[in-house]
Amino acid sequence: MGNHDFRFECKSLIDFKSLSFDLPNDFEVVFFSSIRSAKFLSESKKINLDNYSIACAGSQTALKLNEMGLKPDFIASNASNPKHVSEEFSTWLGARKVFIPSSNRSLRSIEESISAEQIKRAILYETLLLPLQVVSIDILVFTSPSNVHAYFINNEILEHSIVIAWGHSTKRALLGYGCESSIVLRDGTISELKSILESML
Repeated sequence: MGNHDFRFECKSLIDFKSLSFDLPNDFEVVFFSSIRSAKFLSESKKINLDNYSIACAGSQTALKLNEMGLKPDFIASNASNPKHVSEEFSTWLGARKVFIPSSNRSLRSIEESISAEQIKRAILYETLLLPLQVVSIDILVFTSPSNVHAYFINNEILEHSIVIAWGHSTKRALLGYGCESSIVLRDGTISELKSILESML
C-alpha cells in the first residue's frame, strides 16, 4: 500500500455465549446467516448436518463452512442485501421447510420472503455488547448492527471519520444513530474491503 504511515486496529465489540435450546423437527434445509450459528449448532451435537441441505448467506460464510467440512447447496449471491438474499433463498427453497439457528439479536431478515409455515427456528447463542472505548480513528469499518450498537455505548464518530458499513443492515443501524455511511460494501467480502482500503491509502 505504498509508503503511507497508517495503523490497523481490529477490535470486536461483541462476544458470544452459547444458550440451551430445543432442536425443532420436520425440516429439510438448514440456513446459516453466519459462521457462529454453524459453530454453536455443530458443537451442540444435537444434529447430523450431513442429513440436511445446507444454505448460507454469502461467500464468506460458505468459506468458513467448507473449513468445517460442510458444503453449502445454496450460497446467496449478494450477502450485503438482506432483501435480495431472502427472495433468492425463498425461490431456491421452494415448498421445503427450513431450520434457521440464530442469535438473540437476529434481525430475522432472511424470513421476509418465506412463508411462516416453512420456518423452524431456535436461538442458539447470545450476542453480548462490549462497551469498549475506541481511540480516535480515521476510518471505521462496522461489520454488523451489533457492533454498531456496542460502539455507540461509549463512543462517538468524529466529523472527519470515514465510515464503512458491511451491508445494508449495518447501514440502517448506523442511520439509527444519525450516522450516514461513507461506503456500503456491495459483496460483503474481505477482498472487497481490502480493495476499498487500498484505494484510500
